Amino acid sequence: MMRIPMLLIAFALSRICCAQLVNEAQTEMYPLQIGWDKTTVLVFPFEVVSADFGSPAVLSEKDKAAPNVLKLKAAQRYFSPTSMYVITAEGKLYPFTVGFTEYPDARPIDIGKQQEVEYAKALLDGSVMNAADISAVIEEMSQRIPHRFSWGKKSGMIRLSLGEIVEKDGLLFFQLAVENESWVDYLPQKWLFTIQDKRESKRTAIRQLTLEPISFSPFPGVEGKSAGLAVFAFPRFTIADAKELSIQIFESNGDRNPVVTLSGKKLLQVKPILISNQK
Repeated sequence: MMRIPMLLIAFALSRICCAQLVNEAQTEMYPLQIGWDKTTVLVFPFEVVSADFGSPAVLSEKDKAAPNVLKLKAAQRYFSPTSMYVITAEGKLYPFTVGFTEYPDARPIDIGKQQEVEYAKALLDGSVMNAADISAVIEEMSQRIPHRFSWGKKSGMIRLSLGEIVEKDGLLFFQLAVENESWVDYLPQKWLFTIQDKRESKRTAIRQLTLEPISFSPFPGVEGKSAGLAVFAFPRFTIADAKELSIQIFESNGDRNPVVTLSGKKLLQVKPILISNQK
């Protein structure tokens, strides 16, 4: 009578032992070519905390002045391709395959920028818009003067406002205005877009979801007593009634960080954009 249960257990164990990793679980390796007499420089978004190599033929050095920079050089010519694994301070793993070349590219490699491009391409998969189409919409909106502004709370004589919000082929385009009422130039460090719970109580923890734009216009800053426009593109999304979109710009070497919010109801009122150079 015990044979059947034992057979079932043996069958289950055999299935576990024979399980295989799916392709989606395996991380893509970044190909990298380094040289003998030239240094290859990798710039990571966060500080490098460890770097592991599959061969002593690869020499590495973390920059003392910039701990997010890793310098690589070959210890010997024509070594067999090997692996390299870099871990940064935010706990992220970056895998590479490293090979030798007599003519390495002298330009530094910005790993953060590489991932931004990959992220944008992944979001655009299946979209009818390509990068040129998106740039055309952003350029058009950068030249438009908003008919109305939704101003947020002022921070150190800096105000942030929502201008037009339009939709085209599954993408949302946000036009943002920054007004500087002081004589001190405003230099931005970064923008932050988050969907968060509306604050109802000081004791309530606010849950946040950060959004990343797939493209945006250049925004070098705003001179004293002037204003400037910036345009950002996102995959189309909606917001629940209990949540809001918070948009904030942070000042470089300063504390003037104005914010403006948008409700889900307002987001549903967006209209398709008409490009002036389209027939």
